[in-house]
Amino acid sequence: MGAVIIVDALWGDSGKGKTCAHLARKLNAPLAVRAGVGTNAGASIILDDDTVVRARQLPTGWLNPTTRVAVGSGVLVDPTVFLSEVERFEIADRAAVDYRCAVITPDHVEAERRDANLAQRVGSTCTGNGFARADFVLRRGIQARDVPELKPYLADVAREVNEVAARDVVLVEGSQGTFLSLALSPDYPYTTSDNCTAAAAIDDVGLNWRLVKDVVMVVKAMPTRVGSGPLPHEMPEEEAVRLGIAEYGTVTGRARRKAFEIDWDLLAYATMLNGPTQIALTFCDHYDPAMRDARTPADVTGRIRALIARVEKVTNAPVILVDTGKHLGDFIELV
Repeated sequence: MGAVIIVDALWGDSGKGKTCAHLARKLNAPLAVRAGVGTNAGASIILDDDTVVRARQLPTGWLNPTTRVAVGSGVLVDPTVFLSEVERFEIADRAAVDYRCAVITPDHVEAERRDANLAQRVGSTCTGNGFARADFVLRRGIQARDVPELKPYLADVAREVNEVAARDVVLVEGSQGTFLSLALSPDYPYTTSDNCTAAAAIDDVGLNWRLVKDVVMVVKAMPTRVGSGPLPHEMPEEEAVRLGIAEYGTVTGRARRKAFEIDWDLLAYATMLNGPTQIALTFCDHYDPAMRDARTPADVTGRIRALIARVEKVTNAPVILVDTGKHLGDFIELV
């Protein structure tokens, strides 16, 4: 049936993890694979019983009880984070890490925390990803196969993702956002340490491009950005607090800078780079409070319908999911 790539249109924190978890359940996907840089971006999901799930290493597809989850070979792995998530989520029997993944060590984390350029100027999460990638590129890093604690979970994830996608559904969950891409963002050095596009996600997991079925681009109705760098139509932090729509990062807890609206030129550029076939429009309840906790297409307000129409015109792709609240179940399916 093919692979579904989940990619963020702008600067991340758009609900890719929530989208992945929803699709894993809807499609009963046998496999979900994490793409992206590493552990420098997290997913936060609130279940319908108010349980909060936070992840930095594994894709959120495990929230479907029959979905196996894995980390692609192009993704940096922090053994401590990986093993912690396996234990917390009780998924030791269905979690894997590609044996070729480069490893983030405590020394990498400490080096980033001491690096004034990353910590202060760029606003990095300082989770060791940049230094680990540099060591890997210079061929002096270690790989997952070199870490004894990871041995029970080692796999050839590239082989697995291609074999499963040839016969069934694979979800590929990207991280961060298109305009944080190292080599594609106009905002360098205010970027991450790799690209964050659909093509990058395909490469991260070793997927044959012929097996891609859909690219779901997640578009946040009121975009956010963490750290330094431009944010068009930025809202004062006190305004976000006053409106009750302030957000805070999963990894660092820092306040997310928030925009009043989407920058349409940037969305068009992201569309050109990613080639989406479907759109998930998220945080619609922030854009229009009347959408909060809506669950049926009939509940979609006029303001959100107008936003959907413009997003579809710019991206030339249908909006298939509308996110309406904080819980995993707060999705409206339009297709």
